[in-house]
Amino acid sequence: MSQPLPARPDFGWLRKLSKDRLAAIRAHDPAAKLSDAQLAVAREHGFPSWRKLKAHVERIRQQLAIQTSGEQVPPEGPAIASPVEAIPTDDPDLSQLLAAAEAGDSSTIVAILSRRPNLANARGPQGQTPLHAAALSDDPRLAVLLLAYRADPEARYGESGHTALSWAVTVQSLAFARALVQLGSRPDLFCAAGIGSLPLVQAFFDEAGGLQPGASRTGSSRMTAGGTRLICPPEAPREQVSDALYIACRTGQVEVASFLLGKDPDLSFRAYAGGTALHWAHFGGSQAIVEMLEQAGADPTARDDYFRCTPRAFGICVPAAWGIAFLVRQRLAEDPTLAIIMDGVTGPLHEAARAGHLEIVRLLLDAGASPALGDGDGRTPLDLAAAGGHEAVGELLGAWFV
Repeated sequence: MSQPLPARPDFGWLRKLSKDRLAAIRAHDPAAKLSDAQLAVAREHGFPSWRKLKAHVERIRQQLAIQTSGEQVPPEGPAIASPVEAIPTDDPDLSQLLAAAEAGDSSTIVAILSRRPNLANARGPQGQTPLHAAALSDDPRLAVLLLAYRADPEARYGESGHTALSWAVTVQSLAFARALVQLGSRPDLFCAAGIGSLPLVQAFFDEAGGLQPGASRTGSSRMTAGGTRLICPPEAPREQVSDALYIACRTGQVEVASFLLGKDPDLSFRAYAGGTALHWAHFGGSQAIVEMLEQAGADPTARDDYFRCTPRAFGICVPAAWGIAFLVRQRLAEDPTLAIIMDGVTGPLHEAARAGHLEIVRLLLDAGASPALGDGDGRTPLDLAAAGGHEAVGELLGAWFV
């Protein structure tokens, strides 16, 4: 597999790299020319010619110029800025920077990084960088801005295997993810599947249809039954295909999911939260993918490892638990009966009450969910709200009994 380009490549960096490579080549071939070194550099980075590599770098530079118009960006310098000293995770400026990145507040980001540029690669309490935090905003402009401050797009999120690109794909910030790709981040199989690029996904398979070595560098966060983190990405090629299928299902990429279903994935493969591809297809909301998976033999009665839901219930219980109100609305608009789904263990109102999401509790009650229904342990949503100390949710649920 090719080497990734720096986050902010420029022509000076290309020239220096080529001259360094020429010196190395001439050690065993004195007749080598600069063009030989340039071709070697281009091919190492996945380009067939020096001309195409230069054109790609120029496009990146143009994107930076266009999308940071009006922003204060630093002058040219090293491609990656690394902190010269350890920065505490509770550093006030870092906390403010991470909050601003998540909220899409570019002016605050510029104000902080213009004073302390090394914070661009500092890490918060969960091991997240500002680039990971910015992915949650799904604002492509922040991707450009943070890369201009030399944030490292290959930095991993804590103990997970997530780069900024794979994290953006996972949280379905696809505009942010595609901006990272435009700016030089090279998607692996997992990320290409998540953003829905069928040509990129196909390129990871050889002419015989086999998966090429090193196709995935990232993947879903998976745990054993005992809570031990599993290796990311999975080692076996079939598991890498299965993991790519999961993310394509999660983000609703129909063409990619259809293609990967033809590559012998394991439909019982457990991705994030121990959910199968069918679980995440219901979460993603693509009925076409759900039907394809079921026709291929996916088990509609399987339960995930975390919520213990069947796939159909998982599709609404997860956004209810995570506080993703717009997804709850979408699922209810597609199938109003999901408000009252109860597969013997839990339901969306139970999960929303447990987590204290007042808006979602109200949505579900208005859609017909019963506050008196017990879960698999006999606990009502009101019981779960009280146990979590969610007073406002408890008051709303209690009013329905009056």
